[in-house]
Amino acid sequence: MFRRVRTAFLIVLALLVGGFGTLVVLAKVYDAEVKAKVVGALNQRLTAPVSVSDMELTLIDRFPSASIRLNDVLAREMRYDGIPPDTLLYAHQLHLELSLWDILRGRYIVERIHGDGVRFLPAMDSEGRENYRIWVADSAGTENSPLELQGLTFEHLSLRYRDARNGLELSTTSERIKLSGRFGDTVDRAKVEGDILLHHWIMRERELIADRDLVVRLAMTFGVDGSFHIEKGELNLGGVPLELAVDLVPEGPSRKLDLRAKGLGLDLGDVVKALPPDMIRTLSGYGMQGEVDLAVRYTGSLEGQGPALSIGANVRKGRMKERRSEISFTDINGELAMEFTPEGVAKRIVVKDLSARSSTGSIRGDWESSGLKNATVKAHLRADQSLSELVRFAKLDTLEQAEGQLDLDIRIDGRVRDVADLKATDLSALKITGKASLLDAGLKLRGLRHRVSDLNATFTLNGIDATVTGATARIQDQPIALSGTVHDLMPYLLFEDHRLVISAQFAAERLDLGTLLQEEEGSAPKGDYELTLPALISVDLQAHVSTLVFEAFKAEDVRGTVRLNDRVLTLAPLSFRTASGTVVGDLRFDARGQGVGRSHPLTIHATFQDIDVKQLFAEFQDFGQDFIGHRHLSGRTRAQVALEAPLSPALKLDLQRLVCVVDIAVENGSIKDHAPLLAIADHLRKNKLVAPFVNTDELRKRLGDVGFARMENQIEIKNGAVHVPAMEIKSSALDIGLSGTHWFDDRIDHHIHFRMSDLFRMGRSSSDEFGPIADDGTGMRLFLHMYGTASDPQFANDGAMAADKRRKQLEQEKSELKSILREELGLFRSGSTTASPTAPNTATAPVFQLEWDKADSVVAPVVTKPRKGLGRLLKEEKGKEEQERIRIEE
Repeated sequence: MFRRVRTAFLIVLALLVGGFGTLVVLAKVYDAEVKAKVVGALNQRLTAPVSVSDMELTLIDRFPSASIRLNDVLAREMRYDGIPPDTLLYAHQLHLELSLWDILRGRYIVERIHGDGVRFLPAMDSEGRENYRIWVADSAGTENSPLELQGLTFEHLSLRYRDARNGLELSTTSERIKLSGRFGDTVDRAKVEGDILLHHWIMRERELIADRDLVVRLAMTFGVDGSFHIEKGELNLGGVPLELAVDLVPEGPSRKLDLRAKGLGLDLGDVVKALPPDMIRTLSGYGMQGEVDLAVRYTGSLEGQGPALSIGANVRKGRMKERRSEISFTDINGELAMEFTPEGVAKRIVVKDLSARSSTGSIRGDWESSGLKNATVKAHLRADQSLSELVRFAKLDTLEQAEGQLDLDIRIDGRVRDVADLKATDLSALKITGKASLLDAGLKLRGLRHRVSDLNATFTLNGIDATVTGATARIQDQPIALSGTVHDLMPYLLFEDHRLVISAQFAAERLDLGTLLQEEEGSAPKGDYELTLPALISVDLQAHVSTLVFEAFKAEDVRGTVRLNDRVLTLAPLSFRTASGTVVGDLRFDARGQGVGRSHPLTIHATFQDIDVKQLFAEFQDFGQDFIGHRHLSGRTRAQVALEAPLSPALKLDLQRLVCVVDIAVENGSIKDHAPLLAIADHLRKNKLVAPFVNTDELRKRLGDVGFARMENQIEIKNGAVHVPAMEIKSSALDIGLSGTHWFDDRIDHHIHFRMSDLFRMGRSSSDEFGPIADDGTGMRLFLHMYGTASDPQFANDGAMAADKRRKQLEQEKSELKSILREELGLFRSGSTTASPTAPNTATAPVFQLEWDKADSVVAPVVTKPRKGLGRLLKEEKGKEEQERIRIEE
């Protein structure tokens, strides 16, 4: 048995070796003759040179066919403009296959061509001339033709086609493709089968399709008039099976293309993947399922602008899911029709009977536009849908938060410059009408730090604006009401950097500013405030707040006009009731400067009427100081305030740059238990010169409760200090004159004076046996200088204040004397004459002698008299400490 197998194997091997040897011998025998005849015949038909690096006849490579193997075949293109020709075709190997039997009979006809590593670059120039016209048909017939092709096969084929007339470029590759039929000078039928990778399809620099796998099976026919038809074709485009039909027929000097493709019951997701790249980018964040019937047509002349594309689709039972939020719409149904210009620009888009459902509602819509650029648009959109789902599904990032239910019914009519590149100005040209209602909605708008909750409102749309009546909502759990117009609502919702303008009437029963100036509840410690003004929201509000509170401050019946524009806040006019009185004024805060934590200019003008001082200081928490507070003060005040100061977002005033002028008047007031006043009594009690003559206990008692009928002054705040000009306070304790400066770091520099007679009368009756003692306002005065800090005041005599007091009193008495002389004797009148110096000095001539009050110095030099009484006792002693010295003026 083994011998038989071995014998059979040896016989087969001998036959193979013999056959192989025979083929080699035959190839050597016929090599020169076959190459000469075939190549010679081919050269007669070529109009351009073709170079080959090597050529030989082989009966083995393509057995059972003989073939002429050409290596490194290079053919140049035809040029009509004088430019050196570029590559038209390159093949690593090209096999011209012949029948072995025909060779033995002396008939050398190429029946098939096989290429490996082929690159083919056909093109047409701007005049419609082909660069591949390098082959001339045999006008004498087919008998002398070296080609009677019945098939073409290619491995590793790369094909690129360009048409300069319309900017068309197709680029494909194929690992293996087969063409069968008759490919002579009068080809009539052919079939194509294979796999193709479409790298890109570009029309006028716009990429229509890219990176798509194609499986093609086509039956083609060719007419003698140059027409081309695909009667029955099957095209699988990226998993989308389509039936294909093509007609390319002569039309005058040009040719007309009519390509039609259709598919029924296609997968919606696969169809979307096959769309042009710019459409896919828009839909890349969504997953799609469902069925679609698709019809595509690409038709028009190949001359001029080229063919135009149209697409029709009918979607059934679709499903669309936003991948990030996983929000889905189901039961998507509708019809789509799109028509494009030859340049690939949409010229008509129709969406009809579109409907979809989600877990919280439904949407419906219709759309018709004359393309995308300078297009007339008509649309009708209806929705009864969760606002949160709709915003997240549409990826609308202009709303940071959204919840609640949206009921929408709007119509759009007008012309749009570019639908694909919509600008805010384009919306102004549209007529937008309808209504949008929000029910129990919550919104967080860009630029606002707080969320608006429990919003119930109906917006009537009028173009890009909307009017709202009786809208109610809560901010930080505080109810508000709004009625008015929201300008530029649509651009604000659709575009990132557009401004929203609100003109309305605003009302609230109670607002807590402290809550509004904090982050959301629980996100920041109480009292940590931050004032931020939105850059993209402008308001013009006629506001009325019944009760406004801020920590201990409380205002009622707050009315005013609130304007905010470009981060500049203005309240003018503004009025409210507080501390049992009224306040009228205006405020301006400019927050346009950049920088985190940067202070911004604040300006306030206010008029206070009949304000309870004690209550005012309590509401403002003693204005952040403890030198004098609500526990010390009482009375009613009127004041005019003008303030300018930088204010930080944390509501901290820059005290060193603060400038404020206060014209203030306090009536029926009192100062109780004020430590600096009590310190005066304590200081006098320790003074050995004054204490024996002054009832310091009575003085301390009176200074502990100083009542006065009226006090007024103009107080200035600047350079980090409060400056109080000189003023007189006629109080129940004693009449006090004072002035001074109180720095914000608690340093003090006060100047105080009062009459010694007031001190001496402490605890005594104000009348004697002759009746009440009248105060003539004269007498010796005590001048004190209080300095140091408010918590540890120091005292000294105040010579500077005493001198200033004397100067002012002298000027006043001079003025009074001149007035008397002018009225009684006619002196100091303009144009008056004086007596001659030689006039006789008779006894009857009047003699005048001026006597000044002892409290002042006289104009003429006088002899200094020794001090008497209390003045002698208070004579200055050398070496005493400054805080122990007291100055008394007569």
